[in-house]
Amino acid sequence: MPGKQKLKFPENFLWGAAISAYQTEGNNANADWWAWERSLRRQEALRARGRNPDRYASGIACDFYNRFEEDFALAEHLGHNTIRLGIEWSRVQPKEGIYDEKALDHYEKMLRSAKAHGLAVFLTLHHFTSPQWFAEKGGFTKSSNLKYFLDFCEKAAARLGDYADFWLTFNEPEIYATHSYLLGIFPPQKKNLWQTFLVIKNIIAAHKAAAKKIKFFTAKPVSMAFHLSDLQPYGIFGGLAQFVAHYLANEYVLKRTAKYCDYIGVNYYNHFHVSLAGRRKSSHGHHEVTDMGWGIHPEGLERVLINLKKFNKPIYITENGLADAKDEKRDKFIKDHLYYTHRAIQKGAAVRGYLHWSLLDNFEWQHGFWPRFGLVEIDRDDLLRRKVRLSAVKYAEICKTNQMEF
Repeated sequence: MPGKQKLKFPENFLWGAAISAYQTEGNNANADWWAWERSLRRQEALRARGRNPDRYASGIACDFYNRFEEDFALAEHLGHNTIRLGIEWSRVQPKEGIYDEKALDHYEKMLRSAKAHGLAVFLTLHHFTSPQWFAEKGGFTKSSNLKYFLDFCEKAAARLGDYADFWLTFNEPEIYATHSYLLGIFPPQKKNLWQTFLVIKNIIAAHKAAAKKIKFFTAKPVSMAFHLSDLQPYGIFGGLAQFVAHYLANEYVLKRTAKYCDYIGVNYYNHFHVSLAGRRKSSHGHHEVTDMGWGIHPEGLERVLINLKKFNKPIYITENGLADAKDEKRDKFIKDHLYYTHRAIQKGAAVRGYLHWSLLDNFEWQHGFWPRFGLVEIDRDDLLRRKVRLSAVKYAEICKTNQMEF
């Protein structure tokens, strides 16, 4: 790499962080995840591994539902001009056919607050969780159920359209489908290839229809947050394996919905080597790893971004982050990934924003609370007190100046 230089980002570049509703709000008692966390199956599985189920239940989470004003003020103080957040479908529609107007009033108040703190809003409508009643109907495995999600999208767009600048129908549909219906990690913990295919197929159809509804009510850009990994060839015929992996996994949903996306949301976390035998070998080697054992590979982000040029769409990095409880690697992680983002921009990738995952330490799905992704620490032993990490201060310098020294 070259010696230290000032890297300037495009004018009006969006800087900020991302959160999700379920992982931060707390007490989303009508969601399928809430029911699963408390299910006998889940609790017995945790006890069998010597784990305390109470540490793997979302509970009050970060209490963001009540403390959003405090957290938006922190984001503003840290120089952010953008935030990605969500609304929880199960809170807005706790029962089939019944909308909670007080919940909608609350979300309107929350989004007004974000705008008052100078934050552009990326609003996510489905981030892995669904109402329990929807799950009991078969969720996204049945095309006949899409009408329920589309009705929710229409309600949200009509009510909140003035306060969201960018809309995201789904977060990481690839991860949601495979983890819920193929690998048995997320609820409902199925291991059924056919159901996985049906969920992906129906989410694609749902996005196409929802995008039209949202644009009708808001005239704002709509997309999804796609989980895109850097896939590199490994072994003999690795090039063929790389092509197949991109086509069947990495970009399957993107390629089928790009026409219905006004921009591309990129969630980047992983770099893998792929072989024709189907192996995905995480390229740790000489690379550092996160607290979760994920290899840190910022070079891969450049390749992902350049590869997206073919879609001729604006690109926003809607998630990029690491679990780093001691805050020893986050500053370098951010700067390294931004360095390669800047390189991609110089090579013609239309990247217009970077949102770090996450603003807050949150409930990290099946892992519970131990992974610490936040720019802001949540002290769970001291009334959820917010503590700004040093890496957040370093990132703030970049956000405020729209440039960094590297």
